[in-house]
Order: sequence, then C-alpha cells, then structure tokens
Amino acid sequence: MKEFSKKFVVGLNDTAKEIGSGDLEVLATPVMITMVENTAKEYLHKQLAPEETSVGTLIEARHLRPSVVGAQMIIKVKVASQEKTKINFSFEVFDNEQVVATGIHQRAVILTDVFLEKLAHPN
Repeated sequence: MKEFSKKFVVGLNDTAKEIGSGDLEVLATPVMITMVENTAKEYLHKQLAPEETSVGTLIEARHLRPSVVGAQMIIKVKVASQEKTKINFSFEVFDNEQVVATGIHQRAVILTDVFLEKLAHPN
C-alpha cells in the first residue's frame, strides 16, 4: 500500500466557532476534511501528468476527538484501491500520536482542459 503523510497546525481560523460549524474553539470537522483532501491531492499530484489533476468525489469521516488551537496534526492517507481513474484512500488523522479521526476518501483523476470545457459548455 502506498502511504503519504502531511503536517498541519490548527490555527484560530480553523476552529468550529470561527467557520460557523460549531460554537467551540476546536478544530472544525470541515477543516479537518480539507486537510485530508489536501493530503490526498498532494500525494496524487506528484504522480500525474501536467495536463491532469484530481477532484474529490467522496469522503466519509469519523471525527473521534477534539483538537485545540496550536495542535500539531498529522494526516496519513493510504491508497486502498484504484479502479481506472478513481483512487480510494483510507485515512487517519493524528493529534500528538493519538488518532482523532478515521475514514475513506475517493478522488478521480481528470484531464483539466476537458473538465473546464464541460463546465463552460454543460450541454
């Protein structure tokens, strides 16, 4: 299995209170999901052709514990499977070596120009 990890630090702008998903100054689940997607995207980006990129198509997360402002987060993604252009990852999120979230994430590899053309001309 291919594995990749990336570090993040929880900032004031990353809290549930700040983004409006909750009332407390702890890492917001939507921000944690962004960290996961960014980690998986960065892993894939290193392997794609210049005309390709990837887009998130599915995410399922269990946010198990809170993380405070200043916490050092480590996001670990593992390629679980690949079906043509769809890559399935499992992930774990760590705060000081303690698992705070787990889940799955899927990304699709696309041709950037084709994708943008479809957006500009949907029919």
